[in-house]
Formats: sequence, structure tokens, C-alpha cells
Amino acid sequence: MSISRFNREWFDMGRKARFKAEAASQKSGELSILPESSYNATAHSYWRQGWNSVTRQEVEDWINGKAKPRRIDAEQHIAQLRNQLGAQS
Repeated sequence: MSISRFNREWFDMGRKARFKAEAASQKSGELSILPESSYNATAHSYWRQGWNSVTRQEVEDWINGKAKPRRIDAEQHIAQLRNQLGAQS
């Protein structure tokens, strides 16, 4: 199942926002808080999936300049989670 370009953009924006929030959190010492991104429930859902798809290792690598944030899609993220949980496809 593929997602629309509109929803893909919201997913990507959520990932970018997470990296920015984590970088600001590192500088200020305060926790990064999940902001409200949209009043459109579907858009916010994809944005939040993007936000939640960022791993701690990705954040640390990005902050330390070791790697750029890579682009993944919602389907890849769900497949990774299922793999980690040992779920059958």
C-alpha cells in the first residue's frame, strides 16, 4: 500500500522536525516535546509517524555529524518494527 505525496510530505516533515527538536534539546538541556502539527487528523498522524520513526542512534549520529538523516517511508518503518518484534508478515 503506497501513500499519497501529501501524506509522504507530512511524514518527512515529522522526521525533520524531530531532528531539529533533538538538536535544540541537546543545546538547551530541555526535553523535546511533540508539538501539534496540524488540525487535519490524517496529516498529523503521518507527521507523528515520521516523528516517531527517528531512532536514538539516528539522532546521535546526526548531532555528532556522522550521518545525514536518511529518508525512509512509513511502510519501511512498519516493516522494521515488525521485524524487531518478531511478528509474522
